[in-house]
Amino acid sequence: MSVITRIPKLPLIVKVSRLYWWQWGQLLGSAFPVFLWVTSVRHPLLWAVALHLCLDFTAQSTATAQGKVRGDWWTLSYHGFTTGGWPGLLVGGMPGLVVGAVTHSLIDATGKFGLQD
Repeated sequence: MSVITRIPKLPLIVKVSRLYWWQWGQLLGSAFPVFLWVTSVRHPLLWAVALHLCLDFTAQSTATAQGKVRGDWWTLSYHGFTTGGWPGLLVGGMPGLVVGAVTHSLIDATGKFGLQD
């Protein structure tokens, strides 16, 4: 008998284990910045990751997500600038902003990630 089968099936564990990938992002995007703030972590790369998760999953609106799925260039540019650019600025200054914004926009433009359906 494996260790996993011996763990009792608590309702919260069952609900958390059934989350979609983007719901995990929302959970991390909400919890990780708070964790870094409470523990007084000041590492810029960790804060950039926390900021990215928060902006990409927690603060992203449904209209932005739908615009990305449609391939709307204005939505992709705006989303890439805010979600990729600000963390890039935090880590690498102005070159980081440009690289982060362009890279994030190109990744989202592939249409690889979409809504839950």
